[in-house]
Amino acid sequence: MSTPDGTGPHAGCTGHELVSIERARQLQEKAITVERDDANHGLGALAQCATCYEHHGTEPEPPPGWPADLGWHPQRNSVAALVRAGALYQAEIDRLQHRLQQVIDHIDQLRQRP
Repeated sequence: MSTPDGTGPHAGCTGHELVSIERARQLQEKAITVERDDANHGLGALAQCATCYEHHGTEPEPPPGWPADLGWHPQRNSVAALVRAGALYQAEIDRLQHRLQQVIDHIDQLRQRP
């Protein structure tokens, strides 16, 4: 399934719903996990990718600043590009929350030592 663009079966969806559908697609179809994102992407990398889709998402070639190791997938319209960007912003937030939880868990472990 491609990124939802607000047409066809998703014509009545809100932006929030479209972004949620795309994020779920990324997690399910691409077998992406928060742990994998955290291990493979540095601080802000996913947000940088989101910005690229936000501003250049329908262009056939990747924009300057696009990571060379990631594939560029131009979107069929501006809505799909914004939906992809929104899902990538969500992925960055999830990655940051995961990192924060790791720090909290580490602090809790240190506090429990005698």
